[in-house]
Amino acid sequence: MTGRTLLVTGGSGRLAGEIIRLLVERGEDRIITTTRTPERLQDLRALGVEVRRADFDEDVTATARALEGADRMLLVSTHAVGRRPEQQGRVVDAAVLAGVGHLLYTSATSPAPTPVSTIVSEHFWTELAIQRSGLPWTMLRHNMYAEHVFLFLPDAFRSGELRTSLGGGARAYVTRSDCAAADAAALAGEWRDERVYDIGGPDALTTDDILALVEELTGRSIRHVRVDDAAALRAFADADLPAGFPESAVGFDIWARRGYHAIVSPDMRELTGREPEPLRSYLARHLDVVLAGRATVTL
Repeated sequence: MTGRTLLVTGGSGRLAGEIIRLLVERGEDRIITTTRTPERLQDLRALGVEVRRADFDEDVTATARALEGADRMLLVSTHAVGRRPEQQGRVVDAAVLAGVGHLLYTSATSPAPTPVSTIVSEHFWTELAIQRSGLPWTMLRHNMYAEHVFLFLPDAFRSGELRTSLGGGARAYVTRSDCAAADAAALAGEWRDERVYDIGGPDALTTDDILALVEELTGRSIRHVRVDDAAALRAFADADLPAGFPESAVGFDIWARRGYHAIVSPDMRELTGREPEPLRSYLARHLDVVLAGRATVTL
């Protein structure tokens, strides 16, 4: 037990929930989480976690009250694509007002101000707001979650082809669980200087590499059909994905195609003492999803 108070935002989310449980397992005795729906987190309360209501669309003063007492705080990026710079900027201001000691943020690989991708740009502007806040900070830049390959692999397995505009773009796919482990270790750390961590898998894999893994595991060959961005957008739009996701997905794929996601880093090992799980291992553990021929993923 350290006597510090650690705070994780978005406790109702899958990533934040996993981070919090890891902190409990580590023996951290003072943990706070914020959420718009505190009534849903009785399980975390049972673990000794203090649950506070916070709505990041409310004013800074109200949000600051929910953040009071935090020595180290992890801002888990929200799902409000299109509104995150304003929303998360308000949280940063609230953290300053609340006297948070150190602010950590779950960002994305290679953030930059670009018209190509809303996601990439929004992470950049949030990072900039944090850097300008005057608070000690840590950026945890997650690469693409391994879970997201199930947005396309089951359908591709059934049809025998996969149409993408990724070209030869590679990503260091990483499991959400590995990200949670790295985030929890960083939040529980002792440093107060500014640091950036790239949290990704052990290999930068192209779409062709992934399809080769599927063939190795199943014996089934899938053809990669390279299409332009307009065709990729139509394909995502036809896949009944959440509103705004098709445009975000294509922009993110363009960013990967340009080489910005092909970052292989030792940071996971530095933070947790172990290597991240390879995508091949992850696919082998969840091969039933691919064989079922239906897309399933928790975004």
